Amino acid sequence: MKRKLACKRIQVLDDWSLRTKLYILFIFCVLIPVLATNAVFYQSIKGQIEAKEQSRINEMQQRIRFNLRNSLDNSLYVSNFLYTDATLNRFMESKYRNQEDYYFAYYDMLSGNNLVRYYYSYQQVNQVTFYVDNDTFVNGGNFIKLNDDIRKSEWYQALMNTDDQMMIYSYFDKQQAEMSQSQGGRKVSIIRKLNYFGKQQVEKVLKVDLDYAFINKSFKNEGAGGKIYIVSDDRIIFSNDAQMNQARKPFNLMSSMELDASQSTESIPVVSENWQIIVRGEKLDFLTEMIDSRANLLLLIILNLLVPTLLIWLISRSLVDRVGRIARHLDQVKQEKFEVITEPAGKDEIGSLTHSYNMMVVKIRNLIEIVFKGQVERQALELSKKQAELKALQSQVNPHFMFNTLETIRMRSLIKDEHETSDIIQKLALLLRQTINWGNDLVTVQDEIRFVESYLVIQQYRFGEKLQFVIHAGDEDILEMRIPKLTVLTFVENACIHGIEGGSSDGVVEVSFQKQQEQLHIVIRDTGVGMDEDKLSMLRNMMLDPSLERLSELSSIGVMNAFIRLRMYFDERVQVHIVSERYKGTTIRIEIPLVQASQG
Repeated sequence: MKRKLACKRIQVLDDWSLRTKLYILFIFCVLIPVLATNAVFYQSIKGQIEAKEQSRINEMQQRIRFNLRNSLDNSLYVSNFLYTDATLNRFMESKYRNQEDYYFAYYDMLSGNNLVRYYYSYQQVNQVTFYVDNDTFVNGGNFIKLNDDIRKSEWYQALMNTDDQMMIYSYFDKQQAEMSQSQGGRKVSIIRKLNYFGKQQVEKVLKVDLDYAFINKSFKNEGAGGKIYIVSDDRIIFSNDAQMNQARKPFNLMSSMELDASQSTESIPVVSENWQIIVRGEKLDFLTEMIDSRANLLLLIILNLLVPTLLIWLISRSLVDRVGRIARHLDQVKQEKFEVITEPAGKDEIGSLTHSYNMMVVKIRNLIEIVFKGQVERQALELSKKQAELKALQSQVNPHFMFNTLETIRMRSLIKDEHETSDIIQKLALLLRQTINWGNDLVTVQDEIRFVESYLVIQQYRFGEKLQFVIHAGDEDILEMRIPKLTVLTFVENACIHGIEGGSSDGVVEVSFQKQQEQLHIVIRDTGVGMDEDKLSMLRNMMLDPSLERLSELSSIGVMNAFIRLRMYFDERVQVHIVSERYKGTTIRIEIPLVQASQG
């Protein structure tokens, strides 16, 4: 009973338009909660101040990240340029006989590359030093011999203990701190092994010292409204805090400072390390008046949670249930099951969609019953018609050859009393078996050549030396292609009866099979009496529109019969060309696509 009552309530929502539902959703789930929240917290600006402060800190972090990245990138540019300098590499790899040779090579190297320009063009770079394990070098300028004292140094040991070819390393140089009052002893260096050109004879190390004072000064300019700390492995490398900027003392540790829960931390990759940008904003005074009334708090919870949740649940049920119902029926359509939705659809847009779906299903059913069944019937009728036409052609071909051949043997036997008649009968038996048996109307070219040869031998028996013939196949793979049975034989028979027999002089029948331009070309040529222009034109016109009904217009149906059968098997892509000249002979060229001839 309760379930039915709930369903009736949901059906009432189904009658509302989607626009009305969205208005209700907006008023009760967005507008009312926002107004209620703003009315309660109108006097409180804590969130705005915190957001503004956080935005300022974020902007500060972005500027710090940009400046720091710019300084490091400029130093990396210098390091990368020197790392790939071939002239510089040859200078450090070479051995020198004396100091004079070394100085000549040194000045020649400086004039041939951009070392000086790169070194002095970036203010972020304080010093570039090459440490070279070459005994012929002279310490001075930017080049220092790589000796045992340097190998024992902190930065060199750190480079040797890492698998990276390049590293950034911060350390405190006590000796420099005692010697230089202005620069102090804090150093940040990009150190790398110079092995760009493969295995070398001399060990070389490049050390690019960043200008610590210049970079640290840029962070001091960000000092208003917060403290900045650039930290690497717990060491505070740069900072705008005066207590952390005592360059004559080692780096301070971040772990020694008190934790600040409000600080903002961002990690950025720097060469082989991950540095942290820590920004601590100033403490802010907020208006901390809070609502103590439990009644107001309860009212806010009801407005912001319960009412919107209930409305969203009811409306979503109204939408999701009916859309899911349509989706399930559409899945049945994919399986060719066309079922009408019988449940209540409602009066909104989804209800209209449901009604449209039902109309579509009904129309599809009608189309299946009318169009599909009619198409099947037409295809069956067309197939029956094709089969009837093919059988009609076959029934005409069979007696045609059989009677002409028997007449030839009969005439020859009356004129001469010869024992070679047995050979002719053997050839005749082969032809009769093929003409009577139509179980498979497609035969290979090799079988067709055998039929043609048997027939021409019989005709040669009849005409004697008056008839000569030549059969030629260009490639062996042609012999395995398939064509309709007795089609070539039909054209050959026409050449003998209507071409050679009507002439008074000797004649030749030539049959060839060739592959040309993705086509099988079959050529039947005779040197008989040929055809006059009127008969040739009539035959060509009939080939433009071949049909069984027009066969009665010809006195000899063999050529047209064969052409129609070729069209039935190879469609309109088969072409037959006839060239004939009176008293000189006739040439018939059949062109069949190789793909169709190969497939049969």
